Amino acid sequence: MTKNILRVTGLCKSFGDLAVLKNVDLEVQAGQVVVILGPSGSGKTTLLRSLNLLEKPDAGVLEICGHRVEMPRTGRFDRATRRQIGLLRQRTAMVFQSFNLFPHMTALENVMEGLLSVKKVPRAQAVERAQHLLAQVGLAEKAGSYPAKLSGGQKQRVAIARGLSMDPEVIFFDEPTSALDPELRDEVLAVMRVLANSGMTMLVVTHELRFAREVADRVVFMENGFVVKDCSTHVFFGDDSGDRIQQFLRRY
Repeated sequence: MTKNILRVTGLCKSFGDLAVLKNVDLEVQAGQVVVILGPSGSGKTTLLRSLNLLEKPDAGVLEICGHRVEMPRTGRFDRATRRQIGLLRQRTAMVFQSFNLFPHMTALENVMEGLLSVKKVPRAQAVERAQHLLAQVGLAEKAGSYPAKLSGGQKQRVAIARGLSMDPEVIFFDEPTSALDPELRDEVLAVMRVLANSGMTMLVVTHELRFAREVADRVVFMENGFVVKDCSTHVFFGDDSGDRIQQFLRRY
């Protein structure tokens, strides 16, 4: 039986008086591609950022890649929990909408950075690994280029290579194509399709319905901080998905 690589229970998050996540439960099996859809402001990005503690939830329990983090009532994590968070982050990667590359580093150096600073890989091995990953995303010839000289699609592919450098078990994608024009969007989605076909576990916040229909195993639909629908892709895009889903699909 395929194991759950991610389990979220009772996740809540508020910003001031605004409740953004409301008692969210979610399970993801190893190798699944889960697309998170929903209207703007539904809590999609906050959920993704909470999964690796970029946002600290107010309540709930995360179990990711064998590491368990329970949100403390005191508001502060103890030393043992902080260690679990560090281990969790080593097994996951995040690809952001805005790329988040270091502008003063070349593409190769951006991909190498985690290998050198986090994994403490010898420099020669880090160079070799980073060159391999840039080739994997179709950017071998851009190794010496700085982000300012790269297109948006190329920057995002460097960001994906950087995430892969950590050998993650799960990759979180936060609207990775929303800042790109259609041609550049397709080159990033092509890399993501290859990752999905290789068996990588992926959680993807996106408005790319074609990608969701063709690549995702499941669709999680969020609205007003709740998970409203969690079902197979076939069911979500079928005629019996419900009036609210059909309304959403017509709009997008």
